[in-house]
Amino acid sequence: MKMHRWMSRATMLATFGGVAWLPGVAFAINDICANAHVRPLGYQFTSMGSGTPRYYRFRAVIGASYHVNSAPVGTNDNALEACALNIFRDSTCTSSAGGFGDEDTEDLRGDGDGFVATATQDHTARVFQGAQANAYSCATIIQETTLFSPWFFRDPTNGYDGFVEIRNNHGGAVDGIVVTAFNSNGTVAGSTGVAMPGNGTALVQVSTLGAATGFGSVRIATPHRPGTIIANLTTLSGVTGLSFDAPFTRRVSPYQ
Repeated sequence: MKMHRWMSRATMLATFGGVAWLPGVAFAINDICANAHVRPLGYQFTSMGSGTPRYYRFRAVIGASYHVNSAPVGTNDNALEACALNIFRDSTCTSSAGGFGDEDTEDLRGDGDGFVATATQDHTARVFQGAQANAYSCATIIQETTLFSPWFFRDPTNGYDGFVEIRNNHGGAVDGIVVTAFNSNGTVAGSTGVAMPGNGTALVQVSTLGAATGFGSVRIATPHRPGTIIANLTTLSGVTGLSFDAPFTRRVSPYQ
């Protein structure tokens, strides 16, 4: 009599290097919103130039900023070869996240859009190609762009206050930037919107954001491609003549 031996799930995982293989189970093609494939932040992935939209799911946190960029690869420099995208604030692709696409001209026939998250929830990016004269693919990356400075000091008696200096490294105007000050206990002191012309500079005084006397931190949500703006936080006193800096840095995912 012929005997069949069945492996347990644990044995199966060990046998196939930690990857569970189950007969008859297939991943749905992500050509509709409901079948969106999950993508981690900072991981560049490629969708083949099938002419069919592809959907990708990612998590966004309230108050933080994100940017999605997609550009054609493997092209013959044909004007019909282009990548475009939409961003939705949900997992049903019904609520647009808007978009600040000032960097679109940075990639040949690519598209880049960003947003500041209004809620902590799943978001969806839809990537699609234009008419296909030649076979090509769209390389896409989803990145968090939020900037953080860990420290400012405010002491009106001795003249200390914090000053946030921001530069726009892009040749075009940028807007939608949100500067938020936090007290040392993590509570929000206040925030303000910032817009700058191409290669422009903006200055935000921490005391105008309602920060309490003492120390705290500052977050800048910028819905533009990483590197579009840079920032520094300087605390200084005209009374004592002392100053010190706490530069902004970007929170980077493990894939970047």
